Amino acid sequence: MIVVSVMIVREQSSKDVSRLLADDYSQKILVSTYASPMSAQKLSKICQIPIAACYRRIHELEQAGLIAVDREKEVYKGRKVRLYKCKLRSATIKFNNGRFAVKYECEPENNGADELPPPVTPEPMGPAQ
Repeated sequence: MIVVSVMIVREQSSKDVSRLLADDYSQKILVSTYASPMSAQKLSKICQIPIAACYRRIHELEQAGLIAVDREKEVYKGRKVRLYKCKLRSATIKFNNGRFAVKYECEPENNGADELPPPVTPEPMGPAQ
């Protein structure tokens, strides 16, 4: 398997992203999920964030592409829990000529596109007719 290490640079929705990056709950979630994926319940507990606020912030961070579901884990009799992972790698907020600009880099989405397809074996051709 070949893994391509490409970063996505985003500049859209600067206002929303800057609000999320400045938010205390969002910062705690991003920092906590940077090294390893965590469930919303665990994030709520270790970050001391009310569970409803934690789910809201996770949703907003997902919409901005700053966090994503890493995997689902079965916890009890088929009940699955989503584990979230930080996708943010760097962020810069600039103030220039009376305007704010936000630039941030995220990991690319892993949708299997970074894997090479299996080799194609040509079928033998019969005699020409």
